[in-house]
Formats: sequence, structure tokens, C-alpha cells
Amino acid sequence: MLKIENINNNYYNAGKSLSVKTSPAITSSNTSIPSDLKRVTGQNVLAYYPSFGAGKDKTSVSKKQQINTIKSKIDRNTQILLNRLEQKGIMENNSSNDGSTVLDNLYKIATEPRISGLSTKQILTEVIQALNNPYSITQKFGDIPSNVAREISQETGKDFPSQALNVVSSSCVVASMEFNLAQKMPAEFVRFAQGLSGKNYCVDKNINMSAIDSNYATGLWKLKSFNSEYKIDNWDNVTVRIKPDRSAIVRARVQTSYRDKGERSCVDALIQSALLNLGSQNTYDALTDERAGIFNQDKNGLTDFEKTFVETIVFEKPKISVVYQNIDENGYLTGYNAEPNETKEHILKSLRLGQNVIVGYTHLDEDKKVNGGHEITIVDYEQDADGTEYFVCNDTDDNLDESVRYKVNDLLPLIHHAGISKEALGKDDIICEPWREIITEFQQMLAAEKAGA
Repeated sequence: MLKIENINNNYYNAGKSLSVKTSPAITSSNTSIPSDLKRVTGQNVLAYYPSFGAGKDKTSVSKKQQINTIKSKIDRNTQILLNRLEQKGIMENNSSNDGSTVLDNLYKIATEPRISGLSTKQILTEVIQALNNPYSITQKFGDIPSNVAREISQETGKDFPSQALNVVSSSCVVASMEFNLAQKMPAEFVRFAQGLSGKNYCVDKNINMSAIDSNYATGLWKLKSFNSEYKIDNWDNVTVRIKPDRSAIVRARVQTSYRDKGERSCVDALIQSALLNLGSQNTYDALTDERAGIFNQDKNGLTDFEKTFVETIVFEKPKISVVYQNIDENGYLTGYNAEPNETKEHILKSLRLGQNVIVGYTHLDEDKKVNGGHEITIVDYEQDADGTEYFVCNDTDDNLDESVRYKVNDLLPLIHHAGISKEALGKDDIICEPWREIITEFQQMLAAEKAGA
């Protein structure tokens, strides 16, 4: 039985680094809610937050006209890929937040204005290619040419940050989420590409509050703590706005004009920047791939708590960040919170439910000290004739446009955390979500600062 009651607070950063810190044991599951949220009542709740629309757009144009319009904007090779999507029935997929189809959103990309410097043809091509092969999605940043850097400096009047010229990506977790969107929710993937490259430069998502947290007030606390832009629609639903930082436009324009083989697409740059911005409390800078925010001491990547928040918002379903490894304050692996067969069963049950599993695994040296981490997505399970078990995975940093296999017995001991749905956990599992420890520590830090003031 998995039992996680007192977990060392492992600040796992889904990227090129892993920072570790210890927090006090949990003494209560109650969450302190800011006093201004306590004042929200049924009478004033709708006026308490800013309002913005997330309406459903309809078009009277026939399906044939829509497809012909899209085909007129792309080359012959991409038209062939579009035909494949038609044959597979993907064009009619409506797995989007607002019920719009893949076709609806491709048509919007083809007919509505894009952000200056972006190409309608290229965005359509990139989206259609990703739908045909989600494994082509990558996290690898493109380099920024020196002439572009000079132009940006001249326009802004500021020195261009040298570290932005050649960035080593720490966006593996959000690239994995982008992959899951393209593979599992193709209509939502295209809606993201359409909204983030369009004039509004954002995507609005209507979410049931119970997906964010079973406790309504705690759900509001999370939204507020993540500095989210949102409005409460009613007692059951909230609309969250997801948008990239402004520097993501630069990245997207560079990938439009200077993309090299193996680098992110323009669409990759926009979606990954938006999700990193959402998880880092809107502090992300796409130029440098760095962030700030109150829940992470590292300037790169996302913690498992932040990752779970983003995953919950993006896929509109509650996820629990289950931490399997115990790592001490010096960064050494000291044990596990679950037996290997329990971890394996959580993953297999998720797969049986049709859910991919994004896992964060650690890089360990010979002394079992953590010297980094990475996120990959487990999409399937296979067993060879000799009984050897494999997890079929997608790795957005392996330079491959196809799945890879890892031996189950090799990967299980390295898994630090995974986003697991409640229905995939065992009935006897006792889970204490790590974010509560973060809140406890954060509150104690604030109290100490206030006492010392």
C-alpha cells in the first residue's frame, strides 16, 4: 500500500536541474484561505473578478468549403497529410473545451488574422504535421540570430540578454503536455494553436472547480496563488485565461523565419511558453527560458506542484502529484514511498483508463545523488516473448519523431513523481498531496518574516 503522509518536500524541477529542500511534516490538511477570498459570497462572486468572454463561435460555411479554404493555404505535401486526417475522422474530432472541432479551428487559422510576423501557411502546416505525428513535437529551442538580437535591442533600447541566444531547454514537462494534447485531444490542440497565434494571443478554458480542487475555497486559493487570470462563472465553473509572455512572440517569429531541423516549431514555442507562464505564476520569460514565482527556488522548469496545477487546467481533470522517491536535504535518494509493483500498477491502471502518464525521473550518480531530472510521457505497455516488460514512451528531447521503449525495471526506480488521476490510485492508498507541504512551509516563512519585521 502506498502511504505518503510525511513527505520530504522535493522541489523537483522538470528541466535541466533539480533543487531539493526539506519542509516540516504535515500536521493538518486544512488550508489557510486569504481573508479577501473569505468575503466572496453568492451575491458578489460574479462581480468580484474581471470578466472576459469564452463564447462558442459558429460558422455557416460548409465543411467542403472549409476544407477547400484550408487546402488553398497549404502546399501539396501538407494537403496529403490533411487528407489523412479526414480519412481517420480526426477533422470531426471535437475534444475541445468549447466543443469546436479540429476542422473549425483549422479554418479559423486559415481565415482569421495571425500575429504580425507569423505565417498562416506555416502554422497550418505545423499543426497538421503534429496531428499526423505528435511525436514530432520537441522542446528544443532555436538559436536567435545576431541580427535579430540587434534589431530587438534597437527597438527596445535595452541590451539583448546574451543567455537568450542559445538556450538549453527546460520545457520538457510542458512539451509533454503539448504532446498529450495533440495525441489525446486534437481539437483542443488546434484551438490552442489558433488562439495563441491569433489577435487575442490567449486561450480561455472553462473548468469545473472540482477539477482544480475538491474544496471550492482551496481551488480559489490555488488560482489566486498562481496569479491566474480568471473569472468565476458560477458556483461550479471558472474560466481561466492562458497566455504566453510577450517574449514568446519573438521566439515564435524566429522559428517562423529561422527554424532549423530538430528545433521547435512556431506552434511549439507558443504553446510551451503559455503553459510555462501559467505554471510559474506568470513570471516566465521565453527569451531566456527563466522564471521566478513563489513556489520554485530554481529559475528553470516547473516543480511537480506547478506541473500538476498546469496539467489539471489544461486537461480539465484533477491530477495528484504522487511523489515516489524520498530525497534528503543534501540531494541523495534515501528510499521510496511505494513498492515498485505499486508504482507500476498506478501507471498501468492509468493506461487502461486511456490516460497517458507524464513522469519525472531523476538522474542519479553512483552514490545515488540526484544531479538532474527530466520529464517523459508513458503512452503504452508492452511485453516481449521472453517476458521482458517495457514502457512505451515519448521523449521530447531525444531527437526522434517516434516512440521509444524503456525497460520497466530500469525506469521504475528512477521515477520521482507522476501525475496520477484519483481513479488510477488504489483504494487503500493514502495520499497527502505535496502542495500542502509547500503551502505549510510558505506560510511559516511569511510568519517568520513578519515576526522579524
